[in-house]
Amino acid sequence: MPPAVPRISALCGAILALAACGTTALPSASVEASPTAEPVAQAPDLSAVVCASEPKPFDPTHIDLTGAWAGDDGGIFYFRQVGSVVWWNGMSEREGSPMQLGREWNQVGRGVINGLQLDAEWSDVSRSEFMGNGTVILNIQDDGTGNVQIVTVSETGGYGGELFTPCSPVELQVAAYFDAYGGDLDEYVDILTSDSCDALADLDAAVTTTLNTAEAASPEFRAALGYSNAIDDRQLLLDC
Repeated sequence: MPPAVPRISALCGAILALAACGTTALPSASVEASPTAEPVAQAPDLSAVVCASEPKPFDPTHIDLTGAWAGDDGGIFYFRQVGSVVWWNGMSEREGSPMQLGREWNQVGRGVINGLQLDAEWSDVSRSEFMGNGTVILNIQDDGTGNVQIVTVSETGGYGGELFTPCSPVELQVAAYFDAYGGDLDEYVDILTSDSCDALADLDAAVTTTLNTAEAASPEFRAALGYSNAIDDRQLLLDC
């Protein structure tokens, strides 16, 4: 979930400005922009899908595959389960740019759960370069630590992924923190995808030092405050 911070877009700002001015005419298109105007800061590009590992307990008596799954083929898969029927959309290059997402392959699938097995058909759609289709049998199983994973047993047509693990997309949350507080984009990614409470505690200690030494309202202070809030969010999710 994005952090609860106030953000006003340039569009909303323009609308509010017009409302405050009543019926004042729009400025002439021939008026030149002020030479002192500051350029609008642009956030660095994020990966198409920043997906934090989100272990789910394996319960063979209650299978629910709805959610995002990271494939060992570099793809992201969005599953929707209704009863015993499962639909999905899978896209390549989750760690590439948003423009690359699903360009190498982009598939849809539908299957039925029988016990702990998912029997499915799949097909690529025209967004991608690859135009494959076929069948796939997937096992729903314990990963050895008590959490669920999905493993490919057999396939036809060139289905590529062999292992799928549940994850939680956090790229919008990362962008929201960066937009609100500034700082280092990679720092937010590392925090919000961290699986270790110990690592988060170390990061928290480092941020606390910065908060105590940086000048209030400085870019360094604001960034540290953003990191601290992101750490709190991730610690809450990991039950640290």
